[in-house]
Amino acid sequence: MSKLQKVKASSRHLDNGLEMIALFCLLISVFGAIISVFLRYVFGISLQIVEEICRYTIIYGVFAYIGPLIKRNAHLKMDLLKNLLKGKMKYLNNLVISVILFASFIFLLWSSIIWTKSLFDMQITTVAGTMLMFIPALAIPMGMFLGCLYSMLQIVIDFLSFKQSQKLEETTSIDSGLN
Repeated sequence: MSKLQKVKASSRHLDNGLEMIALFCLLISVFGAIISVFLRYVFGISLQIVEEICRYTIIYGVFAYIGPLIKRNAHLKMDLLKNLLKGKMKYLNNLVISVILFASFIFLLWSSIIWTKSLFDMQITTVAGTMLMFIPALAIPMGMFLGCLYSMLQIVIDFLSFKQSQKLEETTSIDSGLN
């Protein structure tokens, strides 16, 4: 197994765990919505906390799934330039994009920690007034931390791919020089 394959396989269990967490959050939201509709239209009871839980579990699920999306290269990026580049420039472009993505996640992590701490310090509650706002806001620093972790992993993968492409080009140029 090459270094590149080992690095890609290193987070397989974490990927599966985060995928299960995202799916679990989605299921909680769906079942909560069904229960909320049933309570509202059958018994005439409207529980605001159930609606908030539905809303915030989706947010937690989305932020939990940031990392695996980065690893699958399914995050937002510009493919136009990538499609025009060939050879090692294509791999170098991927590496630069990954470094920019990592720097962005670092900044967003730092900002979200400060924002979440300020929500906690001010004791702001959600719209319904049933829970402190920092609880749903914690999804953002958690997601940004996972984004940092996975974008760092992507930098390593892109660097190893770039090195592998250089070796392949050298081998190809040596072979063509012999013919």
